[in-house]
Amino acid sequence: MKMMNRSLVKVVGAILFLGGVAFAQFVDVPFFRGVKAEVMISRPAKTKGGDFDDQMQVIKPRIKFTNTDNKQNYEKHQVSFMLVGESAVDRKVFKVLQRHDFEVNLPARQIVEEQAPDLTTRYDTTGLKFGYKYDGWILVVKDPLGQLALAKSSIPTLEKMPTQLGSLKQNGCYDKQLKPVEEPRLTQR
Repeated sequence: MKMMNRSLVKVVGAILFLGGVAFAQFVDVPFFRGVKAEVMISRPAKTKGGDFDDQMQVIKPRIKFTNTDNKQNYEKHQVSFMLVGESAVDRKVFKVLQRHDFEVNLPARQIVEEQAPDLTTRYDTTGLKFGYKYDGWILVVKDPLGQLALAKSSIPTLEKMPTQLGSLKQNGCYDKQLKPVEEPRLTQR
């Protein structure tokens, strides 16, 4: 009986090894504990553009992952990084101005840095209101099986809804409960 159990364990182990090589990763320390994630945003520069009261912001984001564990590797994790802006027309609405998806492979005690594309926003909060003002960022990391490994945001209310953050779409408009809404338009009387 013992011999049969050992054989069964070897066969099951071989099947798992051969069948799931791409996804077989023993996780001793969860991603959110073993990795320090930092987002660096260049200070949004305001310059004049067009009308005297129009504003323009140039945002240059970088994402840095530091594996603090001595043994654990984190491979094939999918990262979604989003920049969001608050509507100048309706402050209860925000828009995903940019969504940058990439894969991160993080060996033990290593640092990986990703430069996201620059973003330029234009808006006016007085008179003829238009556009979106930079409001913050969202970072969502999923493991190779698609399970949520980490969710961070510079906006505390969004960080409280981690499972919904990954479904936000590029150029999508949402309310504070992450429900899709139409893009707000200034109505003139």
